[in-house]
Amino acid sequence: MASSRSFPIRSALFRPGQVFALLLWISLWVNLNSGFWDFHHPNNSAELLEFIRAALPFAVLPVAGFFLFLRKSKFLLWNSPSRLLMWYGLIATFATVFSPEPLHSLYWSIAFLATILAAWAFIDGRASEDSARLLLQITWVATFVIAAILAYQTRGSVFSEASSAYGLVGHDLAGLSRSSGVARWAAVSGLVCLLRAYHSRRIALIILFLGFAAVSFFIVYRMQSRGALFGSVAALLFALLVSSRMRRYALPFAVLAAFVILILDSPATVSTGIAKYVYRGQSREQFRSMTGRTRAYDKGLVAIEDAPIFGRGQWADRIIIHEHVHNSYLQALMNAGIVGGIPYLASWITGWMMYFRLQKKQAWLRPEDRSCVLEAGTIMMFFTVRSIPETTTASFAVDLLVMVAVYVYLEVLSSAVRARERWQAAQAFVPVPASLNESGRSSRIEAWRRA
Repeated sequence: MASSRSFPIRSALFRPGQVFALLLWISLWVNLNSGFWDFHHPNNSAELLEFIRAALPFAVLPVAGFFLFLRKSKFLLWNSPSRLLMWYGLIATFATVFSPEPLHSLYWSIAFLATILAAWAFIDGRASEDSARLLLQITWVATFVIAAILAYQTRGSVFSEASSAYGLVGHDLAGLSRSSGVARWAAVSGLVCLLRAYHSRRIALIILFLGFAAVSFFIVYRMQSRGALFGSVAALLFALLVSSRMRRYALPFAVLAAFVILILDSPATVSTGIAKYVYRGQSREQFRSMTGRTRAYDKGLVAIEDAPIFGRGQWADRIIIHEHVHNSYLQALMNAGIVGGIPYLASWITGWMMYFRLQKKQAWLRPEDRSCVLEAGTIMMFFTVRSIPETTTASFAVDLLVMVAVYVYLEVLSSAVRARERWQAAQAFVPVPASLNESGRSSRIEAWRRA
């Protein structure tokens, strides 16, 4: 069988189409933390830059759509999560006509749809697996770079003498992000670095990745964001349970570490410390209300009852209830109603179905894809947990950028595995001549690779 080294990642990167698609993908990352509020006459160079950043989705959407039309890519399965998200996004775009602020809603619809089209445009039909893996890795790198920038900007809060950095980072970041946002960036980077350390064979890389992971999880701990914390714990447990190698080595180590902690301190003291950390000085009533989220949930349910079929378009929570609804599924229903909420929920379900199918068919995957699939599933678990107290893929944000890259990667691999299975089934009925020469064997290997 052909070696996985026969398909270098850089070969996909330097094709003209890939460079073009990369620019589209980077444009959406550059657009983060901008919005329709930046559309005004610029008075200086800084305001002009913000205006350009805010306008990028208007360029990415038509260009990516035209690029896909010319290429006519057909890697998507009928039940692919990114396709379901596209249906949800289109329904939410139609619901813009029912929005109290249709232009504002339309802006976020364009950004949402542009994200999916840009990810699809990145997939090169001649090397779809390589390009999908590259898209995932570029997303990891982008997340890590922004996490490093945020860590530097919030170093005064993270490494201060205060008992927690919760609520302090807003001043360091001039209100651009909250503790939960910083913790999200750090958590994704830490999870990927930890898995990379485990699967690396070079001592230098192991030490480097472990160092990055340690700093990342320290930031998560200092941010005291419960959503990021619970999501990180769930993602780590998930990685331990689904990976046979990690169960064999890392799980006993985790159990031993927990045992040592209990020996050094009494269970009652440990329990009290954990409760104090999780409560963040709040009363039991404040904790049960999820820091006021239940109030937003009640308002969101009332808004859904007012427009249950198609919703009110993207950003319905900010426009109608004037606050973040802090739940992906409620926001999806507010944005696109029941009609759009069905494909949105189905995108999560099919994403997990694809992941577990790939887990069962590890033999069909290349070695590098086996580790990347685990990374994709671990990050998907993190955002699945985070989808309850925050909005993950229901509107345009960095969460959507990361999860669309994960979805497209799983979709491409699923399509490739199915094609290989069909090819093998077809070959079972084709007799192999005894005189098959080396060139004949090479052509069959090449055919399996293309499948």
